[in-house]
Amino acid sequence: MKGAVKEREKTEEVALGARIPKELKERMNRFCLEHGLKMSHFVKRALQDKLGEAEEEIKDVAMARERLADAEFVTREEYDRYIRRRLGKK
Repeated sequence: MKGAVKEREKTEEVALGARIPKELKERMNRFCLEHGLKMSHFVKRALQDKLGEAEEEIKDVAMARERLADAEFVTREEYDRYIRRRLGKK
């Protein structure tokens, strides 16, 4: 428990204000109550998860663009010839 208290002391926290649909807020309230979660913890984790996903997606797109820049492209005719050779057809 002491580690958790020290961690809390190290992390400066600020309030976040955001407008969300009433139904979403009610849904989140129910979920947190049913699962014994503090809403601030739930929101913090949700934001961490979503930011992580967004950062990962940006990295994936950048890598795909980099690979695409170095990619070699062939015409449809070249592709068809290749497939015919692979399948042993003339």
